[in-house]
Amino acid sequence: MSLTAAQRRKLPRSAFVYAPKSAPRSSWRYPVPTAAQARRAGISEANRLRIARSAMSYAGRRSTSGTTARVGAVVHRRAPSIGRRRR
Repeated sequence: MSLTAAQRRKLPRSAFVYAPKSAPRSSWRYPVPTAAQARRAGISEANRLRIARSAMSYAGRRSTSGTTARVGAVVHRRAPSIGRRRR
């Protein structure tokens, strides 16, 4: 199950990797909520981890503006089991 529009709207600005203060909500990118933020938004723990994996995947694409290092660091802090890859 993916993130619904209602769940995304319930997430605070701090749940997104790129959420500039001057930018409208529609331009906030890469949601990676903490466990508490996810609970408040009605997101299950399994779905929260899925969302974090998706953020890593989207950041890895060539045509995105997000950097894999920044998104990876945030994902590692909020979901240590899927954050940075070991080489």
